[in-house]
Amino acid sequence: MLIFDENLEISHLPADVYKELMNELDKDSGWRCLGQLVCRELGCIENENSWIQALEQNSSSKSPSPSEKVLFELQTKMCTVGILSFLLERCDLLKALSVLSSPEPLVILRQPNLKSDKAEVVFGQELKLTCKAVGMPPPKYLWYHENSPIIDQTTEELNIEITKVNQQGNYKCKIYQNNRDGSFISELFTESVSVTMMATAVVIEEQPQPTLYVKEGEKLSLSCKANSHPLPRFQWYRDNTKLEKQTSQILCINTFNSRDEGKYYCHVFNDVSEAYSQKSYVMVDLPRQKAVAKIALLIANQDYQHQTKLTTPKADVARIAHSLEEIGFIVICLLNQTLVEMRKAISVFSEALLEGVYGLFYFGGHGFKMQESYMLPIDAPEVYLRNDAICESQLLSVIMKNDPALFVTILDVCQTVPSKEVNPVIHKEVPSVNEYKGGKNLRNLIQAYSTSSHRPSYERSGKECGVYAKHLSKFIDRDIPINKVFEEVGKSVDTWVKGTARNQIPMVSSTITKPFRLTDSILSGKPPKAVRNINGMIEFPEKIVNISFEQCEIKGSVLVSRFTAPYLNVVKIRLLNAEDYAVNFYNSVPSERNDLYQNPNKKECWIHSPQLSKGPLVICLLKNGVPVGATLFDVMDFIPAFLHRLK
Repeated sequence: MLIFDENLEISHLPADVYKELMNELDKDSGWRCLGQLVCRELGCIENENSWIQALEQNSSSKSPSPSEKVLFELQTKMCTVGILSFLLERCDLLKALSVLSSPEPLVILRQPNLKSDKAEVVFGQELKLTCKAVGMPPPKYLWYHENSPIIDQTTEELNIEITKVNQQGNYKCKIYQNNRDGSFISELFTESVSVTMMATAVVIEEQPQPTLYVKEGEKLSLSCKANSHPLPRFQWYRDNTKLEKQTSQILCINTFNSRDEGKYYCHVFNDVSEAYSQKSYVMVDLPRQKAVAKIALLIANQDYQHQTKLTTPKADVARIAHSLEEIGFIVICLLNQTLVEMRKAISVFSEALLEGVYGLFYFGGHGFKMQESYMLPIDAPEVYLRNDAICESQLLSVIMKNDPALFVTILDVCQTVPSKEVNPVIHKEVPSVNEYKGGKNLRNLIQAYSTSSHRPSYERSGKECGVYAKHLSKFIDRDIPINKVFEEVGKSVDTWVKGTARNQIPMVSSTITKPFRLTDSILSGKPPKAVRNINGMIEFPEKIVNISFEQCEIKGSVLVSRFTAPYLNVVKIRLLNAEDYAVNFYNSVPSERNDLYQNPNKKECWIHSPQLSKGPLVICLLKNGVPVGATLFDVMDFIPAFLHRLK
């Protein structure tokens, strides 16, 4: 209810009331809303934006304030107190309206428990409650939780995110009035709403770190943070053994030693669900080793001439090669090797495996087990003997003579015995014995097998990679001791492989005496000459070579490069600058086996093991299907030196 007659002109208001009205309109730019409404409702100003800007200009202690200008405009239009109060109410400028109105007691129009005095919320979601009151001076709001004020919730609507269990309880709102000078007038409390939290599943928010090294005698701490309702409970495990006293979100071992090494994880659970944290590898922090160099030879045999062709070795080797390159290995990859090529590749590889060097050999292809493990080259006959294959001791007898600091051999082959019905001759063969010994070091040797004795090794139907290579690639570049790498590979295969493939059980033999890791850094300084030599022998930059077709007086060029990374022994030749001609490639001397493939559309060919070619490559130009010129191109002049050593 207005204090003044509603027909009283604004200009006739008492000076103190007029000043107080201006002060309220200047607060929080209330004058702006009133000014915009004046423009729209009274239609007295041609351009609203221009007028609002004019009200803001020249606002200083000596010039009229924006609110004074708006009220003056209303005076010129003979506006009454009634009209002004109507405009103030339309703008929701209730504090300014209270200057003209008599006090009105608080009345709660809407209680927060409008639907129910109970509310159930989901953990992590928002709680919204609303109340509404009227009165003059206009009401203010302050929400309470269990009789404690929520400082930042001071509007009609309570809006908070429920992230803690202790946010459950009773919520209500205090609605109160103050005079314009801040003095207290009255207050009311709304009815309460009892808020409870719905049960929620366990969510792990912070995982323990995946790898941790702790010095002997020092403290080990691992943390696993989780949230849920009811509150989660924790139980820590080491290598699947329950740690009876480790039942909080932080695992703590005050004095760590080698007996505490292992794989730690936390079981987090409540009455609704459970979850397991990721596993943390915790090891004694021993002095790190350093390598003089790290070199790997990887062979993928899949296109067998007389045996069943395989589908995954090529992809397996490429995947493992990438991981090894990422951790600093010099990697030599060869595809589809004959017996002679394999022997020579191993011999050249061994020359660089000097003292202090880490060496790694991986073979993916066909193999068998007869006292020893054997690797089959692609040219092994249908009915083969042990002499047609390379046995592991033959490999080691060549490798270990130069005493590498660490050597890892990985045979991704079947370990089954050849059938007596299919291959009776091999069972009568007297095997040769290969001794392997080093001048100083017979230790620090890892022999890993994709499967154990007398068991098969599987490719994965319809998959790019084989079973063992898939799991090996998960761990081979991890910063964990070398023994742990193969331990984890075996566990991973056991965990994930299903069905018939469970007959494949990886195996490893080790004479490791030092905490070697494949991720160990390389000593600074100039590497030994043998290492520099092998690095130079596998260099294969792209080359563009000029050629000439003399019969038709056409000059062109060819690009020589790898056909596909990371393989060294498949060379691509692409003809450039001959757009108007077709091209044909063929061997000048026929090869015993198909080693030349071509793609006429791209005017390119690729040659497998070019060092075995009997003569140069013939490049023939054709016009409308008719040969118009040809030239000889000696690929041997442009292949890596390593391949020359395999002839």
